[in-house]
Amino acid sequence: MNNVLLHSDSKEEDKRGADVSLTLDANLQKEAYDLLSDFTGSAVVLNAKTGEILALASSPSFNANALEEDWEEINKQDGVFYSNAYQNPVAPGSVFKLVTSKAILEAGIDDEEVEDNGKLVINGQTIRNYGGTAHGTLSFEEGFVKSSNVYFMDRALKLGGPALKEAADSFLIGQDIKLDFATITSSFNLGDYEDNVIASTAFGQGETLITPLHMAMITQSIAGGGEMLKPYLIKSVVNGRGKTTQEGKSEVLTKTMEKNIAKRIREVMTEAGDSYGLKTVGDGYEIAAKTGTAERGDGYNNAWLVTFAPADDPQYVIVLNRLKTKEIGKSLAPIAESLYETLFEE
Repeated sequence: MNNVLLHSDSKEEDKRGADVSLTLDANLQKEAYDLLSDFTGSAVVLNAKTGEILALASSPSFNANALEEDWEEINKQDGVFYSNAYQNPVAPGSVFKLVTSKAILEAGIDDEEVEDNGKLVINGQTIRNYGGTAHGTLSFEEGFVKSSNVYFMDRALKLGGPALKEAADSFLIGQDIKLDFATITSSFNLGDYEDNVIASTAFGQGETLITPLHMAMITQSIAGGGEMLKPYLIKSVVNGRGKTTQEGKSEVLTKTMEKNIAKRIREVMTEAGDSYGLKTVGDGYEIAAKTGTAERGDGYNNAWLVTFAPADDPQYVIVLNRLKTKEIGKSLAPIAESLYETLFEE
């Protein structure tokens, strides 16, 4: 060898970059952004059968091409530089009742009725239903559909902290989940299993924080009979030579529950969707759902809606949230309906 690099001493490398194809549905993604434009929040749409991410939208957003000229206005918006869909864990409110329901059903304590007078006093702390409503005598199905905090607090206290933590663990809550484009985080803390902490956690008002993408994974596992699929965003990567170097595929991340437990939760979610007045979509498909309204402590709520459709053979999962709002979870129903109509038209 000498100091002169000859043609024969090297291999010419193709300098072209790789082509990356995403699972996102461009029309659906745009519609989701448009529907979120008036508030802070997010929308996640998954293929319930494969785990493909069809939409992953967060608001507020910004045009990167106009970042410098619009900087002053952009910088005023809270949360504009991260995605509310997968980078901002928040209190789940009553959508966490999906997790508590799994624990109740597995423990076999769903056959006992609970008397709901609108509140429970635990260790001197009064914890109420949303709005203070008293629902009377409730079965498991009624407690779920009416979203009774008292019902779920009562059942969680009977379960005990370890059983509730085991249910959260089964959904990977409190663990880092590495995906093909990001690592999503969540938190779960029952402290020393004090009764008031267990009770608040049972309906999503404890120290639990979770992202909409993670809630979509939980919802998908219920829709899918107890198997949680790993969401993926990258469909394929093809290098400059035309060789496929990465290809997205469906992958089971973990088993969250037995099929019979998932079936029971799907049934009560279908009943809840009807009670919220969610319209049928596509060819008369019912939407199964659970709402959540997490009280922030500053006079505002974080509103949630988790759904799948068709209820009897889930093809898609849609999870929505709206942050720092006076609205409740049910207010997000028209957005879900619109996105489902687009999905079933394609």
